[in-house]
Amino acid sequence: MNILRLLRDGPPASRRLIFVLATLSGVGNAGLVGLVNEAAEQSLLGMKVEPQLLIVYVLTLLIFLLSNRSALHQANRFVQSRLEATRRRIVSKIRKADLRTLERLGQGDIYVTVAQETDHLSQTLPLLIGAAQSALLVLFLFLYIATLSLISFLVISIFTYLGVRFFLSRQRALTASLVDVHYREAEMLDSLMHFTLGFQEIRLNANKNDALFAHFSDVTGRLRDVVIRLGGKWVTLLQFSNAFIFLLVGVVVFILPAFFSGYTDTIYKITAASVFALGPTAAILSVLRLVGRAEAGLGHVYALEKRLDDGAPPPAGPSPRERSPFKSFSRLQLVDVTFRYLDADGNITFEAGPLNLTLDRGETVFLTGGNGAGKSTALNLLCSLYKPSSGQILCDGLEIKEENRQQYREIFSCIFTDFHLFDRLYGIEDAEPAEVVRLIKRMELDDKVGFENGRFTTSDLSTGQRKRLAMIVALLEDREIYVFDEWAADQDAHFREVFYKEMLPDFKARGKTVVAVSHDDHYWDCCDRRLFLDFGAILAEGER
Repeated sequence: MNILRLLRDGPPASRRLIFVLATLSGVGNAGLVGLVNEAAEQSLLGMKVEPQLLIVYVLTLLIFLLSNRSALHQANRFVQSRLEATRRRIVSKIRKADLRTLERLGQGDIYVTVAQETDHLSQTLPLLIGAAQSALLVLFLFLYIATLSLISFLVISIFTYLGVRFFLSRQRALTASLVDVHYREAEMLDSLMHFTLGFQEIRLNANKNDALFAHFSDVTGRLRDVVIRLGGKWVTLLQFSNAFIFLLVGVVVFILPAFFSGYTDTIYKITAASVFALGPTAAILSVLRLVGRAEAGLGHVYALEKRLDDGAPPPAGPSPRERSPFKSFSRLQLVDVTFRYLDADGNITFEAGPLNLTLDRGETVFLTGGNGAGKSTALNLLCSLYKPSSGQILCDGLEIKEENRQQYREIFSCIFTDFHLFDRLYGIEDAEPAEVVRLIKRMELDDKVGFENGRFTTSDLSTGQRKRLAMIVALLEDREIYVFDEWAADQDAHFREVFYKEMLPDFKARGKTVVAVSHDDHYWDCCDRRLFLDFGAILAEGER
């Protein structure tokens, strides 16, 4: 089971402590029942209840309460630590995954698994630990019944075993249905994101807006139908849980006295033990309905991990930037590099290349071409965010392979069209505030943005202005190669002039290499070379 796998990975000492405390709690619970029966029997026989019995009862009660409380606290702490470690492990794999792996996974599936599933598990698993403790309490009560009447213990145990078997069979069917719910929720989240990411487009096009809403309605409708079917299975389990408790009491009170001689002498003791077991049994059955949800949730978590592991590169080691042998590079080469986009069945949907490119240090190169020409693919290959399907990437004659790929990536600073502006200067926390303020002024944003506590005071800006903030971050990173994917496209005429006539010459003067996608044909004289791409291949090259 996935739940056992999660718990098994924790520190053995913590598991042993929880088990000892839970066992002590179970023994205390059974001891309380025995003491209550002993006191009741003395009263029934007209005997005076001895004070020593009361003292033992109070001490046993204290042991039960303290051990029960400690076990639950330790279990909750243990479970939350395991989930926190799982979250960190998954996010660590996400941050080290290849770009194509994340593109295939999809944002909806990642968010639902990492955020929603683990959040649900953090609330559910402590309840399951509590149910496990209740199971120990019931076990000791059954052992107490065995000391009173072995035949009664066997009958109750067989009845309980059959009930649990039936419950677990229904539980497995429920777990299978929960898998479908997960993917329906991820599908709904993907559809929902279109309303926010594409808000401008759908407000300008009513037909697109209506069609998107109709699709979203279909998705939520399918989710509703799946959840309704799931609800029917929940109801069956709920009815069984309630019926089982009363049937168990009925067996104890009505069935056993009629068939076993000598049983009536201890009927009240067994009945009392059974009544004490009702609370823990009800808790177990109510929480066990969550087992399927938790099991399915952990299944999605481990499945996501496996998919990340399948596409994960080997560890790059600490500080790949400092250890990179490519910081002083002189020439990069793409030699017959191709890249194939594959669908889920492994079929090729698009192939870029072969790309042959030589890039010297300090050059400024423009990439041009129509939509779908393969410019973004070429940039991802150049930065080694995509691994070539064939061909070689060479840096000063050294081939880029898995063992040095991250060191090679560390010489790039990129602003893609779908760039993300982080909430603070991660990785460059030691940046001088005065330098950041100077760059803000250079980007003509000083009337809108400040810099405080290691972060920009706002990012609620136009796309062009946000790109200027991204440029500030790139300048602070001070890498050897800068890649800009249509950076100037969202700038006004004035700042477009600044980019081509001031910033690019400044990069060149500092010995930086620049590769920029540009469609500003009246600025094409600002580069050393211009490459034209079509259908994923370089067709022409223009010299300055």
